[in-house]
Amino acid sequence: MNQPQFSRWFVGGVALALIAWLAGHGDREAPRKAAIDSRPGTTATSKAPPPRRPSSITPQHMVSPEPPLSPHHELPLENDDRLSKLLSRRLNSFGAIGNELLLKFKSPEALRAFLSRADQSGLKILGRLDGLMAIRVGFDDLDELRALIEGDESVYEAIEANFTVKVPGWLNSESRPGVSGTAPFGGDAFLQAIGADSNRSTWGTEITVAVLDTGVENHPTFGKGQLTHLDLVNDGQPFAGHGTAVASLIGGRDEQAPGVAPASHILDVRIADSLGESSSFKLAEGIVKAVDAGAQVINISLGSYGDATVLRDAVAYAESKGAVIVAAAGNDHTNNQLAYPAAISSVISVGGVDADYQQAYFSNSGKGLDVTAPAVGIQSAYGADLIVLGDGTSQAAAITSGVVAYGLSRGSTTTSTASDWLKQNVLPLSLPPERGGAGMTHLEFH
Repeated sequence: MNQPQFSRWFVGGVALALIAWLAGHGDREAPRKAAIDSRPGTTATSKAPPPRRPSSITPQHMVSPEPPLSPHHELPLENDDRLSKLLSRRLNSFGAIGNELLLKFKSPEALRAFLSRADQSGLKILGRLDGLMAIRVGFDDLDELRALIEGDESVYEAIEANFTVKVPGWLNSESRPGVSGTAPFGGDAFLQAIGADSNRSTWGTEITVAVLDTGVENHPTFGKGQLTHLDLVNDGQPFAGHGTAVASLIGGRDEQAPGVAPASHILDVRIADSLGESSSFKLAEGIVKAVDAGAQVINISLGSYGDATVLRDAVAYAESKGAVIVAAAGNDHTNNQLAYPAAISSVISVGGVDADYQQAYFSNSGKGLDVTAPAVGIQSAYGADLIVLGDGTSQAAAITSGVVAYGLSRGSTTTSTASDWLKQNVLPLSLPPERGGAGMTHLEFH
């Protein structure tokens, strides 16, 4: 295909729009390096890692997310005052979206009965996932909402907050050696690092990889007919570049923005807005839509620290339909918490390493980390026609999704065995499992 053309040297002002998950103030994750001009003779210039921003978020906020409000082990619903306090506590939990709740019902009949009452009350139904018997409600008056949900507690499986889901960023939650984890791979060196520098033209054949992200633009690195778009945001706003970057690392075909599995089909499921923000419910909806559209692999390079029942149910739905989910561990420097959905045990959780095979300076750690992948100085597409170098477990997850697509296309693994297969094909690291997982994804391709 034709090489993408760029009209100027585009320095580090182009950001990958990586929004800090927890900061909540619009902090952006910028590329570590300048973008690459396609004109002959130009080269990337190395820069130091971006300045660390002090965070008002402390690790203890992230260690023990509250479980969903289940009427079976909480206070009785018929006590108005106690129910109001329980609802208020959920709405004020860390990362919760204000004036919204997620309701999970035990039966379709209970769901329909609630919707009937809600219609008469004027309560705002912001989203429905009938297959999961879950709804997203918006309200102006908490007492009015309480009046609708009180009564027969047996009809509810969970009443919980809808959490903000974001493209990952930095938060400075853990002190690490100043020079540790910052060595960039640079260009397409990540492919050689994972053993994928041979002819990959058929890798990913007949495999659909869903990218649940900020939207994927029709960048020149993608082939004709390679992308299918599904926009669940539909806000008319420009796409953030993050989704395009992620998708290119999975299926990019141009040598300046190469992907691991260029023969794969990319299902672009836009669930995040131009600021890189979404929600637990929207993410769950995206998973269901991706599965129903035939995705075998689902890449999620976003996350939150809210453990929502509807998200777990969507993950279980994907698994029941034969899809595998790969998710980024997070860029918040934590040593005790993976982001959701990476923290869900059946999801393939991916951390990041640098070119010295040390834990990337931003990568989260935690029990249950499955594998790591290159995450520092990774070259990818961005926007409509740009190429950038950036850092993040977003990139690591995308590279791993590409590897899974390869394995599925070659018959080396199945979606149900992909996690074990990845762990058996790694480069051992001198890192404990909670920091390096089973090792860095590395295969000898033939």
